[in-house]
Amino acid sequence: MKLKLTWLMTLFMAFVMQFSFAQEKTITGTVTSAADGLPLPGVNVIVKGTTRGVQTDFDGNYSIKASAGETLVFSFVSMKSTEMKVGSSNTINVSMQEDVAALDEVVVVAYGTEKASNVTSAIETVKAEDIEQVPNASLDQILQGQAAGLNIQTSSGQPGSSGTVILRGRNSINGNIEPLFIIDGVPVDEDNFRSLNSNDISNVSVLKDASASALYGNRGAGGVIIVTTKTGRKGDGVKVAYRAQYGKSTYNDPGFEVMNAAQSLRYQRSNGVGFGGYNGGISDAEIAAIASQSNTDWRDVFFRKGTTNSHEVNITTGSESTTSFNSIGYFEQQGITQRSDIQRFTFRSNVNTSLNDRLDVTSNITINFSKNNFAENEGTGQLDNPFIAPYIALPFISPYNPDGSINLNGTPYTRGEANPDGSLTGTSNINGFLNTPFITLNTNALNSIKNDEMKIVGRIGANLEVVDNFTIGGSVGMDYQHIEYQNITTPESIRGDITPDANSLIKGSHFQGFQRNAAFIVNANANYNNLFNEVHDVDLTVGTEYNKTHFISSDFQGFGLNSKLIGSGSAITDGSVTEGDDETQYYIPIVSATSFNDGLFSYYAVGKYDYDNRYGVQASIRRDAAARFSETNRWGTFWSVSGKWNIHNEEFFNKDGFVNELKLRASYGIAGNQRVGGAFNALSLYNIDGTSYNGTVGYGLAQIDNPELKWEETAQFNVGLDFALMDYKLTGTIDVYHKETTDLFIARPLSLLSATNTINANLGALENQGVELGLNYQILDGDFKWSVNGNIAYNKNEVTDLGDDFNPDNPIPNGGGTFLSEGQPIGSFYRVRWAGVNPADGLPLYLDADGNLTNQYNTSDRVFVDKTQDPKFVGGFGTNLSYKGFALNALFSYAADQWRLNGSYAIIEDTSLAGFSNMSTALLRAWQQPGDVTDIPRFTSSSLRGEAGTRYLEDASFLRLRNISLSYSLDKELLERTKLFTNVRVYVQGQNLLTFTKWRGFDPESNIASTFFEYPTPKTVTVGFDVEF
Repeated sequence: MKLKLTWLMTLFMAFVMQFSFAQEKTITGTVTSAADGLPLPGVNVIVKGTTRGVQTDFDGNYSIKASAGETLVFSFVSMKSTEMKVGSSNTINVSMQEDVAALDEVVVVAYGTEKASNVTSAIETVKAEDIEQVPNASLDQILQGQAAGLNIQTSSGQPGSSGTVILRGRNSINGNIEPLFIIDGVPVDEDNFRSLNSNDISNVSVLKDASASALYGNRGAGGVIIVTTKTGRKGDGVKVAYRAQYGKSTYNDPGFEVMNAAQSLRYQRSNGVGFGGYNGGISDAEIAAIASQSNTDWRDVFFRKGTTNSHEVNITTGSESTTSFNSIGYFEQQGITQRSDIQRFTFRSNVNTSLNDRLDVTSNITINFSKNNFAENEGTGQLDNPFIAPYIALPFISPYNPDGSINLNGTPYTRGEANPDGSLTGTSNINGFLNTPFITLNTNALNSIKNDEMKIVGRIGANLEVVDNFTIGGSVGMDYQHIEYQNITTPESIRGDITPDANSLIKGSHFQGFQRNAAFIVNANANYNNLFNEVHDVDLTVGTEYNKTHFISSDFQGFGLNSKLIGSGSAITDGSVTEGDDETQYYIPIVSATSFNDGLFSYYAVGKYDYDNRYGVQASIRRDAAARFSETNRWGTFWSVSGKWNIHNEEFFNKDGFVNELKLRASYGIAGNQRVGGAFNALSLYNIDGTSYNGTVGYGLAQIDNPELKWEETAQFNVGLDFALMDYKLTGTIDVYHKETTDLFIARPLSLLSATNTINANLGALENQGVELGLNYQILDGDFKWSVNGNIAYNKNEVTDLGDDFNPDNPIPNGGGTFLSEGQPIGSFYRVRWAGVNPADGLPLYLDADGNLTNQYNTSDRVFVDKTQDPKFVGGFGTNLSYKGFALNALFSYAADQWRLNGSYAIIEDTSLAGFSNMSTALLRAWQQPGDVTDIPRFTSSSLRGEAGTRYLEDASFLRLRNISLSYSLDKELLERTKLFTNVRVYVQGQNLLTFTKWRGFDPESNIASTFFEYPTPKTVTVGFDVEF
């Protein structure tokens, strides 16, 4: 009976197993990331409730046996686990969502990386998707509005031009005010990013407080910006991508209008000046006839639609031991005025290799070549500035010759050869104010300013794990820059007519030169890292570093050019040639050269301790020896301490409540600024003086040495709070800081008995204090995603000490109409206050120093007017929307409470120029008779342009639509059928399309305190597509 029962049980089990295997089938599919649609290798795929499981391969593919009704569980680090029930289909594709709660982002910090939860410093990261595809040749301008406290002021709309980057306020008066920029471990020049392809960037880390920047010693006072470029990902295989863009740029209209032909002629007639006022004034019929023949809008003549064209191919590889990113690109951009463009060729190769389990080798190199053509004298009062000519050129003058070609020489009237009625004057002034538009056209067509630049940034490094938890490493890096420049004024040009001299027989000049800067960095370090008892995380790094810079430049300017040999040295006339009875030497060339070396030796240490991912402390110290200072103060010590408390990891904290994460940070430290003045400020310097010793060449004292001179020091205290709320939908950071800079570099007055009137010294102090807030809110998540983000920063700057010799009654001029005084911010305006126009007589009114109304302008009535060139508030905000393949992204940037002197508007209201310059339409409402209430004085009043008043001190606050893009990515399933493409994306985007401001000028976003017809930032619309294989 027992044997019979055993056989029955065996038959039953065989039947069950046979039935089970009959229902089991092979399920296949692909697992991708919902964020970017890329395949995910290494995803665990398990049949729920069993031990049966597999992992996805390099392409995200998997194959597993499962029965209908069973559930597959997909899990991957930093992704939300996904469950899919097996049905009738044999294919299950999964798109995995990022798990914000589980994600502990890796942040780039000084000399390494760190988990975000362990960071004790104020660091903000800008990711690749926020930088890529913006059609701007300069990285610094792309970053505007992306990080709290980062204020980027443009200097020019010239393609490839850089701006001024200020982080948490100005920390120096005469020294460097910008952060230290580092690309892949190599310090680089912060004033030149035109040769860097922003599409190669993986992320940008902005190091704000002393804990983050003090480890860079006497270069970290202004903060540090670390740029990390892309690399491959292990196990990803080979990927190829192609990107193309084409765009158009147009100029932004200034906030003012100038007169048309009829208005200009009538205005001249009513005031008895110029063509319209000639011989008692021309008639209405004559005005109508002239205006009908020529009513020139000179903007149409000088401005154009610039084009942007770029192509890029990159290849990314990822095996089990080696990853790489290689790119080659071409970028071309025309400016919005003639003779303004950039061409750039870029190559990058980043390779990371694990030679074995303990040895890693990395190499990064970028080789870039760019060619620039520049507009002449933009931002100056020179008559060939192409941005002044369209607004001061008389509108009743035609730019064309009778045959329809552009007139490059002017008319008899504009050259001063004929009166308005055609009668000859007997004189000529082709370089005069009246001929301005033709001087500009002539210069643009016949002369040139060109720069060619080769830039190489490279680094090779290695890390060896000698024993468990102990690693040694080293690297060698280089930033090499070679620029060749050439300026040619041809003999046929109007400017060539007076070069080298109006009386010389041979005209024109050829200026050519080069500058080469090679900066090397060598670093060696050792690191110990260990986790004890699963809660005590200890990390200690020590290192030494040597920076060496070699700079050389040379230039030559020759005169008297042979028109048939323009561009070659053979065109230049021998300098010994003489002319005239007095044997004048017009053609003596000008030669100059500069060469210097600079060095910085350092050693440093940083220690970190973290307990159970709850409490953490960090301390760093660095010793620097700078070659630019004397032995007395060659060495400096810079240090920081910081700590954090991950409150959300405490047992009493409920992560499932309204607050999901909460981290408190605090730091204090001291960093330095060695770039104060020139490279030899601590030494006595001499120059060659041609007027010394009764007119013979001799040496003269140019600078008295000060062996006590040293770097400026900035001490900074920071408290920050990082938080995540509402199931991680709202995340943000708030920081409060106080920075104090001491030993400011200031020129101390000396008696003239010393042969020079100043000596360099460390005398002053200033402080910056402020608040920063950054927020991100995920409104919707799913097929339709919608998020918003924003940041705002407030900074208050104050000069607290200008030395014992400072007299508060005599503020120190600091350029652009700004002055320095204790108790005032840097960039403060010190001027006579404008009070309007007197209705009784149409003359200007002012306030005296005591605030009383007066009709007398007097510089002794100047006061600080509580207005500065730097904004008190800066920031940005944006939104990101996506639905299936469509995406809409927008970014606004803004600055509030910043002021500038508007020299552009002042000149078109200068009635002393009305006879030969166009005027603002605002002058049409000028005071005419007693009782008129207006803001424009009577015509007979003196020019206000040269007064140190507040009439043209204007609010330059702005809100700008920095970037907006609309894109569509093709469906992944459709692309899979092609067996070729993994991603195809098309898009259209606009840059600087809208600007809201009260500023009556070209561009409120400027680093110039007193602006004057500068190159404005253009509006750009671009279309493009990306293809990945």
